[in-house]
Amino acid sequence: MRAHRGPRSFLIGLQLILAMLWLPALPLSAAQSSASTVEFPVWRRSWVGNLGSKQVEVALNRSADSLSGSYCYQPCRAETRRQLVLSGQMRGEGAVLTERDSGNGAADTGTWRIESFDNGITGTWTSPNGKRELPLALSPNQDDLEERFPYEIRLLADALPEEEGAGCPTPPLVSAIRLYKDGALIQTLETESQGTCSIFTPDLIDANFDGWPDLSLAMFLPAGPNIPHQTWLYDVATGRFVDAPAGLQDISSAEFDPVHRVVYSYWRASCCEHGVSTYRWTDGDLEEIDSQSSYLLPLMSGTERRSCYIMPSYIDGNIEFASRVEQVSDGSLKLRQIDPKSCDIDSGAHYERTYIDIWQPSQNGQKSTLLRTEEIAWKQTETSKGQRFCPEVPFFDSGRIKRVVLSENPDMCRELSPRQE
Repeated sequence: MRAHRGPRSFLIGLQLILAMLWLPALPLSAAQSSASTVEFPVWRRSWVGNLGSKQVEVALNRSADSLSGSYCYQPCRAETRRQLVLSGQMRGEGAVLTERDSGNGAADTGTWRIESFDNGITGTWTSPNGKRELPLALSPNQDDLEERFPYEIRLLADALPEEEGAGCPTPPLVSAIRLYKDGALIQTLETESQGTCSIFTPDLIDANFDGWPDLSLAMFLPAGPNIPHQTWLYDVATGRFVDAPAGLQDISSAEFDPVHRVVYSYWRASCCEHGVSTYRWTDGDLEEIDSQSSYLLPLMSGTERRSCYIMPSYIDGNIEFASRVEQVSDGSLKLRQIDPKSCDIDSGAHYERTYIDIWQPSQNGQKSTLLRTEEIAWKQTETSKGQRFCPEVPFFDSGRIKRVVLSENPDMCRELSPRQE
């Protein structure tokens, strides 16, 4: 027997049907609450001055209320520049930082109590046992682009960044850079950036060498070293930032040499090919001026065959191969910055990108000159599988080039001459 449905049940059923018909017509933003966003300040700054009677250089990064950085005693050396590590939190107009020695098991070596960052750093350093106290008196580093940047930078993200610690947290997704001056919002730069383990923060650079700070932000961290960036150039006429031209946006991990006014980029095309490209500004965009990639240099040490991986470098405005073969005045050859023992044993598996560039050393400050290139040739020879075209490889051997036909492995050889393929 079917149950009787009264007026109340009918009305409830009608409401449910209407609701089901109405909900799909709603926009997504009305059907679900919009994701919350937060805004927080970020900066990178450096200072020079005194910790007690010692002169020091200090560099700090701020992300929300977290601070991290390092300092060194002048004259700072590369091996000690980041040995003394600082980390802590903002406290009102100042901060409290813990100092650790990364070269000594990350042991705590002191506490910084910064009273103010206004026009420098003032405060005190205290020893771990609290018995020793030294004054801090640091001035802004005038070479720091941040000191010439007229805006406060804040990031708009879907969450606050987590404090640094053990593990690898998922950093927040940054959707915009906001620029403030005297508390007023001046400009919003839309973006989409998410780091790995830690948040990416904007870099201040002079990308077009006009003396004005520009902005750049990494987008994500790929498997390889070619990190994509989004960059904005400062327009002096309008006082606002504009998208950098495609020529710069398309360059991954761009670096900037203001002395030679060159933009350069180290890149990787595969596991076994690395290179450097250089660019100059021409008519408001970047134009490639040179690009060089790695190669394999074959050499012999006695009866042992080795293969040296040679990579280019950017040096003083040019791309150079610091490790190379040079021809000296008597016509003989020598290795420059190549230790044969550091090269891999030649397995004979393949000879792609294998050759020997022979250079004339630089003289009187002039750029070194490429004299010639010794390349692989293919020679018809008898193998265990019959007539084949096998590689004749040029090897550097005790100051000369020794060409050797490698026929012991027929799989390296070809049935047809490369000219016929």
